[in-house]
Amino acid sequence: MSTEIAKRQRGRPRSFDKEKALTIVLDLFRKKGFDHTSVEDIASALDLKKPSLYAAFGNKEQLFLDVLNAYVSGPTAYFQQVFDETTTKALVSKLLLQSIEVLFYFAKPSGCLVVMSTASHELERIGIQQKLIASLQQHQHKLAERFEAARKAGELKSSINADSLALYVVTIHKGLSLQAINGSTKAELTDLVQQVMDFWPTAS
Repeated sequence: MSTEIAKRQRGRPRSFDKEKALTIVLDLFRKKGFDHTSVEDIASALDLKKPSLYAAFGNKEQLFLDVLNAYVSGPTAYFQQVFDETTTKALVSKLLLQSIEVLFYFAKPSGCLVVMSTASHELERIGIQQKLIASLQQHQHKLAERFEAARKAGELKSSINADSLALYVVTIHKGLSLQAINGSTKAELTDLVQQVMDFWPTAS
């Protein structure tokens, strides 16, 4: 057997689909978390040998960043798109309902990759966790700014505190992940969002 043929046989399959592979690993990270997902787990899920895995994605940390980028630009792109809504009520409703859709994308609900990864000790050690937390804090700040503008414009009650309202929304948003993991159904969480919106402080 020639050296070139041997190299091809040891490499990843010709049918290797990187986008599909990222989706598979996303599911794995969401189910087990970054800390408890081993390189062996990933290689097995992708049906790859570890050398082929490293050749395709680099190390586990780089693979996580690739998965995270695909997740942010794909399933959770709504996270930023909600700010295009014309009212804060529509914005928050879309934010929470789209979150539920993502949580129940797989047969067994898993938490939001970003939210759940903020508790990772390994990601903290390599500096990624802090960036995730900063991103979530920036999103909360952006919500507060939008709510304050809505209060001044008369859309929201003048008595609301924009920072507290933003904290309330992100707390509900993060809590949906935990409730989905703990067994709440999609219908139950959708009803919860409806109750949140029923009490939304729109100015009368």
